[in-house]
Amino acid sequence: IRLLGECGESKQWYQRRVRGLSLQHDWRNGFNHSEKVWVSAHHLDHKTFHSYLTSQGPTDDKFTSKLVSDREIEVAHLESTTSTRFIAPVLSSKVTPKNNPISVDITSSGGLGAVTDGKDVLVFEGPSGNVRRTLSGHVADVECVSFFPSNKVLLTGACDMCVKIWSVEDGSCPVTLTGHTRAVTTLGMVGVGRHVVSGSLDGTIKVWVCGTQQCLSTISPQAGAINQLHVIGDQQAVSDSSALILSATERGLLSLHNTSQSSSCVFSYQHSEELTACNAVNQNTLVAGSIKGDLITLDVRNSSQPISCYKRSNYAISSIATDCNRVWCSQRDGECYTINTDTTLQCDTTLSGGDCDAVLCLVAKGGVITTTSKDRILRRYEV
Repeated sequence: IRLLGECGESKQWYQRRVRGLSLQHDWRNGFNHSEKVWVSAHHLDHKTFHSYLTSQGPTDDKFTSKLVSDREIEVAHLESTTSTRFIAPVLSSKVTPKNNPISVDITSSGGLGAVTDGKDVLVFEGPSGNVRRTLSGHVADVECVSFFPSNKVLLTGACDMCVKIWSVEDGSCPVTLTGHTRAVTTLGMVGVGRHVVSGSLDGTIKVWVCGTQQCLSTISPQAGAINQLHVIGDQQAVSDSSALILSATERGLLSLHNTSQSSSCVFSYQHSEELTACNAVNQNTLVAGSIKGDLITLDVRNSSQPISCYKRSNYAISSIATDCNRVWCSQRDGECYTINTDTTLQCDTTLSGGDCDAVLCLVAKGGVITTTSKDRILRRYEV
């Protein structure tokens, strides 16, 4: 549904509020013990329907269900014609016993991962979740982590206003980049990693040259803290000249800037609420999430109006990731799901496993999805 129409003298974009399906987080365990598990179909503006499922099927005629595999089940609500495939994690590992895992990243192969643990970063084996080494050096909590394309080097940003570059192989930290005046909240990589990008609560985005450790340019959207950024460009490209930086800010501004020209804004969209997440589906389609649960898709060729807006709940969007032409989203109510980015914006897959604990970060690469949440459990899904 496109967001079109006018209300009075000023434009007001209509919002598609959709019905979502929720399933008991440990449904596999319930089925294995021949127990009933709850299921519900909910909508912000309409009645919520509740029922139960067993491994043999639903207990009434409100829902239908079909086990696709040991870890996947398809559930449909008949009255609203809403259907969702629920996927259980292949791994649930408590790798951060002391602090909330604010950020996580995995290598392109899924073989290694890195997750924040207060002032430290834990490097772990992707398939098993076993911690390989601990990276210590920041003097305040680490807020964000990102692997270089080589999978051997890690970038971190922290509340100590520093960006550090680490060797994953030996744990050394040869480079520390300084210049931000408040906490570093988000990171990005340009091309093969010659340049890196950092966003901060100080409201600036800095592009750094790794070889010289110098700041190439500083971008100031003048819209409050930078909550998240994403670099659009060919990750395998040697030249960084064509890369663009997408940023979501505290004051609701979504903007695109050229990496080499600090004053070159090629696209901007102003939302009514704080934007907490952003990503790019392709060179023309952008996705942003708000603190009120709005999921907005936009076309860079038309900044006057969004393509569409999807709202499943009023909880903040914490992460948006793209992988294999799919858009994955996580929210602070514990929901993780994928949507189609056409005008229907239907949710077709939901990741189960978390029991209403806020999802803090979601990353998707090569069909492997990794999430962290406030229950301090790292979950790995294969889709």
